[in-house]
Amino acid sequence: MNALVIACHHLFRIVRSPGLILILLAIPLTLAGIEYAAFGPTVASGRLPPIKVLVLDEDRSFLAGAVPQLFTSGGPLKDTFETLAVPDRAAAQALFQKNDAAALVIVPAGFQQALLDGRRAELQFAPNPLQTFSPQIAESVLSMVTLIGNGLYQQALTPLQRINALKNSGRQPTADEIAEISRGFFEAGRRVNGLSAINNISVTSVRPAGQREGIGASPQAFFAFIFPGLVIFGVMFVSQSLGLRLLRDRTRGLERRVAMAPVSPATQLAGSFLFMIVGLFVILMLLMLVGAAVFRIELRHPPALLLIGAGFSVFAAALHLAIIGIAKDDRSASFIGTGIIMVLALLGGTFIPAEQFPDFLRRVAFVMPNGAAQQAFIDVLAHGRTLAEASTRVGVTWAWALAMLGAALVLSRRRAIA
Repeated sequence: MNALVIACHHLFRIVRSPGLILILLAIPLTLAGIEYAAFGPTVASGRLPPIKVLVLDEDRSFLAGAVPQLFTSGGPLKDTFETLAVPDRAAAQALFQKNDAAALVIVPAGFQQALLDGRRAELQFAPNPLQTFSPQIAESVLSMVTLIGNGLYQQALTPLQRINALKNSGRQPTADEIAEISRGFFEAGRRVNGLSAINNISVTSVRPAGQREGIGASPQAFFAFIFPGLVIFGVMFVSQSLGLRLLRDRTRGLERRVAMAPVSPATQLAGSFLFMIVGLFVILMLLMLVGAAVFRIELRHPPALLLIGAGFSVFAAALHLAIIGIAKDDRSASFIGTGIIMVLALLGGTFIPAEQFPDFLRRVAFVMPNGAAQQAFIDVLAHGRTLAEASTRVGVTWAWALAMLGAALVLSRRRAIA
């Protein structure tokens, strides 16, 4: 009971002066907001921003008007690109300088006539030099579609050449000539009929357990991957701040005054532990609720989330209680704590999900306390896995928590004896 009173006393002091804690709580929200601003509102709906491709039509023909459809005609790429017609190259250059487009496709004059004559026809492609990946994606798609288009064109070359010959002759075609041209297109259509199946191809990812999951099917997938790491990063700095408050109580004599009360040192220590663990757990869960409200993350399997949050709260609290157990002043404690936090952030994949790491670094990240907790949150929030399915990550998190709790108890007892 006395330990609970001591913990409530510390928590009440935090509530009365929450300035620094509120600033630290803003870290994950600010970083997530930057991610949101960088990738655009479409990310929150489960899609990356479309790649904008400019189209300059210098031919003004029927076939030239169909060029934008190479990117937006439908199928799996329909939401990947958007096209914008520009009147001239100067307009395209202005959009490039604003970094408002990834590439420019130019349909030169004589494009349709060259195809009708059976001559080489070229589409000109100009990437935006200010971007790297988007222009490469656009160029690859254009090359792939052009390759398919060349195959279709070769199949229909004979009837096209007949049409061009009649056009150049200036005379009206006979019924037999029209029938021959129609028959040529019919035969070409039969030969390429199998390509119509391309439109029916879809891409899905299959988990090892056999459950099928469409790519981008979850509108909250992006933030479900990114936000847990930012939350854990913020909680580690909040835990450092709470630990430094307890250390300042010791250096300023408050701890000695509490020791004169009729409570044992073990009760004082339990109160400090309870204050840290409860405070961090409440903050972590509050950040998760904010993530659900602001970034529309679906909080799946609450028991799993609570267990993961509790385990990491115990670890973070014990880590900084161990640090203040060996530090002589707040400057040395701050230096040690910041160094450990940054190392854990780098190894645990705080800013980049560890799933994207090379194999060796990924294995390292998954055995780090913050890396295991972060991946456990991702498993539940992004992949919808249950507590049983995420039990390995949860077990690693709690193993670190209990080990660090034991170390903190030993170090704190030594300090109390000293």
